Amino acid sequence: MMATVNYHSMIDAVWEQWSKGLNHVYESNKQLESWTKQALEQQKELFATTFEQLQEVDDKWKEDAKEVQVKTVESIRKTAGDAVANSYEEWSNRAHEALQKLQDVTLSQSKTNYALVQQAQKQYEQVVSQLLSEQHKTRDEFQQLTDKYMEQLKSFQKSFLDSLEPYSLVK
Repeated sequence: MMATVNYHSMIDAVWEQWSKGLNHVYESNKQLESWTKQALEQQKELFATTFEQLQEVDDKWKEDAKEVQVKTVESIRKTAGDAVANSYEEWSNRAHEALQKLQDVTLSQSKTNYALVQQAQKQYEQVVSQLLSEQHKTRDEFQQLTDKYMEQLKSFQKSFLDSLEPYSLVK
């Protein structure tokens, strides 16, 4: 007695494997989307942290420069008297003003550059988010279409096999 061949289960198995393969591609695509979003977020955080640190360095430099100036004037006042200390303090204040203006210009340029980078980052993030959203929508539509198509093919193959069954030698 010969075993009965169940062609329907073979067709189901083949299309099941196709479906699993496509699902693996979809999941890989979703993972890439997630990594892209994480990379964008990390880049944004890096820019913000860098600017914060630049601002902190500027504030610390101002604080330290003022402290050095005050201590130096006090020291000169104790060792050389008020006249020399006042003269040094006046000269030091002018030098400090000039350095402060130079530093303000530099920091202003850094702030402008940061604002431009931040604006470009925001636009880039919007574009990437829009692309990811479109990709997600397209992937979902494609997945629905392929699922329907595979079901139609399975159904067609099974109907075709059923129509050939009366003529089959192997049962």
